[in-house]
Amino acid sequence: GVATGAAGSAPGEVPAGPPPAPDAPPQDKGTNTGLPLPRFAAMRADKVYLRKGPGQRYPIEWVYHRRGLPVEVEREFDVWRLIEDSDGTKGWVHQATLVGQRTFVIPGLPPEGHPLAAGEASEKSGDVIGRADARVVGHVATEQEARAQHGDVMLYSQSDEGSSVVAVLQPGTVGNIKTCPQGSGWCRVVVKGYSGWLPKRLFWGLLPGEVIQPS
Repeated sequence: GVATGAAGSAPGEVPAGPPPAPDAPPQDKGTNTGLPLPRFAAMRADKVYLRKGPGQRYPIEWVYHRRGLPVEVEREFDVWRLIEDSDGTKGWVHQATLVGQRTFVIPGLPPEGHPLAAGEASEKSGDVIGRADARVVGHVATEQEARAQHGDVMLYSQSDEGSSVVAVLQPGTVGNIKTCPQGSGWCRVVVKGYSGWLPKRLFWGLLPGEVIQPS
């Protein structure tokens, strides 16, 4: 989920203004990993700091509290990665906070998010969960009621909107991508034990035309 903007410097951070982030031309492959750019990754930890530049001397701009949130990796600089999230927020995170797991998010959760519930990722005063809330899988009594939901996304049993509804996914829901077949507008995904198919147009976490083989 997203997080809160940092109000001040992190502990031990030098308040003196750091040098500007290095400017570099677009990369096709990472200078450190050799992996293609851009590419998608996911948040490895429940607390990830997004910094203004590639180094701990740069100020923290966001604190993410959502393991599994997908981000697009755009550049590499030493152990730092320039990422962009589903709302277009960009910044630098340490490589250790990312994992190559393929995930998706249902866009549309308001930036302010939901107040943090007891027992969630962080209980620091002022933290909120946004853009990817761990609690958002909707429960409805009937399939007719599910299809009547406005603003939510249906998870289908087959790659066909006429097939039965498996679950209702509210904006902010994060899940795992299992396969995206060649030439198909659908991907098979898993969300909290619910397995089904989603139209690509309804979630964020794929490059244009990207194919994901079954894992």
